[in-house]
Amino acid sequence: MSNNDDFDLDFTKLLDPKNQVPEPATTAAQEAALTDEAVIGESKLSSNGFFVRLFPDAPRRAPMSAPPTVLVVEDDEVTGALLEKILTTESYKVVRAANRAEIVAGINQKPDLVLLDVLLPDANGFDILNRIRSNENLKNMPVLMLSSLGSLEDIMKGLKLGANGYLTKPAKSKALLNAIEEVIFK
Repeated sequence: MSNNDDFDLDFTKLLDPKNQVPEPATTAAQEAALTDEAVIGESKLSSNGFFVRLFPDAPRRAPMSAPPTVLVVEDDEVTGALLEKILTTESYKVVRAANRAEIVAGINQKPDLVLLDVLLPDANGFDILNRIRSNENLKNMPVLMLSSLGSLEDIMKGLKLGANGYLTKPAKSKALLNAIEEVIFK
């Protein structure tokens, strides 16, 4: 961390091949386990509207603030406003971000959970997740993916990179709140 206690992530160099963070390497056995978990996740997404990891390898930590703060990374203004309304109605504090610079500013506020879209105008949520998990100061920050991408491959990628859970858009408010509660409080 820097002298002013800000997290040190350089998302401005996210697309520069010289500065990419490699994805975690996995063995054949780990890939098989990820595939099994992703198949379960795909089924849970269909039935529950959300999937939270069954295995304890996704980082977790107790909420740092009361009420808990959720960084909502969403570039669509209407969706972002709806997510903020749902969360503030349930007494969560919300910080919103729609691009790289806002994501860095939001992470520097040390949220209790990041609700992360994949398709963003100047970044990719999977790359952001990979950078969070690769950073010693951030690796235990809970991250839920919220994306219109819901294929088995997308779920597997999120799990491989360390997402605590995965939701697809449009997410039902009850499913969203259940997933957040599961990750933050259990």
